Amino acid sequence: MLRVCDVVVALRGAAALLPLVVFGGVACAESELQAVTILGAPLNLVQATTVISPPALRFHQDGRLYAAWIEKSGMQGEVKTALVPDDRSAAAQVQVNPSGVGPEAIHQSPGFAIGADGEQLVTWSTAVKKPGALFASDLQLARSTDKRAKFQAPVQVNDDGLAISHTFENVSTGKNGEVYVAWLDGRNKDRSGAGVMLACSRDHGITVEKNVVIDGMACPCCRPMVTEAPDGSLWVAWRKTFEGNVRDIVIARSTDQGRTFSPPTVVSRDGWVFDACPHRGPSIAFDGRGRLYIGWYTEGKDEQPRLFIATSDDQGATFSAPVALHHATTSLPDNLHMAVHPDGRVVAVWEEVTGVRKRVVMRVSTDRGQTFGAMQTLSSGSKAEHPTVAIHNSGKVAIGWTEHAFPHNRIMVQQGQLSRAVEP
Repeated sequence: MLRVCDVVVALRGAAALLPLVVFGGVACAESELQAVTILGAPLNLVQATTVISPPALRFHQDGRLYAAWIEKSGMQGEVKTALVPDDRSAAAQVQVNPSGVGPEAIHQSPGFAIGADGEQLVTWSTAVKKPGALFASDLQLARSTDKRAKFQAPVQVNDDGLAISHTFENVSTGKNGEVYVAWLDGRNKDRSGAGVMLACSRDHGITVEKNVVIDGMACPCCRPMVTEAPDGSLWVAWRKTFEGNVRDIVIARSTDQGRTFSPPTVVSRDGWVFDACPHRGPSIAFDGRGRLYIGWYTEGKDEQPRLFIATSDDQGATFSAPVALHHATTSLPDNLHMAVHPDGRVVAVWEEVTGVRKRVVMRVSTDRGQTFGAMQTLSSGSKAEHPTVAIHNSGKVAIGWTEHAFPHNRIMVQQGQLSRAVEP
């Protein structure tokens, strides 16, 4: 078995490439010592004086990278997408929502997925303005099937017609044209702030089927995540509220394409008691051999912020001991996102926070989540937030985040190429 001493990610930019660091704290073979992380200037994809949401990034099958985000000026908001240019030219922005169907809030990125046939699928919530209906919204799904990314009129995902909250959504696609949307809903809740709901489109996002209840005790502001496994089963991960306000991460599985789900299974009994919503949802992914990966934030029983990744090789019946990502004593970790290559390479990104600075950092695993290389800092500004990451089957990787430098808000994107995987 090869020992992983170095993690290699070549992050590309048009600016001069600068070797930064050789990973590893132990002696390695000479060939491994030549592994150097090359870091170029990130691309400033969006710069505006308006308010900008965190970005979402997705790769097309052909390797093209797309971004989605929300911009808001005053009460008016727009959901947008763009093809991320390879030559660092200005990105051509496409408005997704029609007039009158704008986004309700920008606290998170829009839901964003690219289907097997290349169609782009974007979700967002729109405000429902009725007396006494606090935070009421409807959930929208729009699709584009042309290369110019002109979006069709959205369809409403929630089918209840109630003036309640339908938001904190995530969208994923299946191999046969399915589009799955999971979200938090003000109905079907059981003493909690929200229920976890799912809806499926079986015609590439043209129509949406009847909503399905997954759970009635969800943390009301922690975004659930949905993904399809290699065997075609569907999985949802969320933060569940247990007795005594314990808020731990759970998963549920569907073997009938989202029509029914198993009871939730706890990933790790952290015992985090919190009498509010932490706005910290999980990450979920599979590799090509069916290993399940879950990433999450917790403060456990000792109220210490921590980020973990755990894996399962038995369909979520048991999980590995969680691997801690953050070890610094001078900063706090936050907003973890994770992506997994089919061969098991894992890229984890998050915020490192001090009293005066927020920076985006990254660690990479080349042994299917068993160990992670040294931490790399990606951002250079003093307030970089909300990182996200996407991986293409070719090994391309892209990381995006927001930066704030008065009077501008920016979306930054950095692309690269993962090193080869090392078998565990």
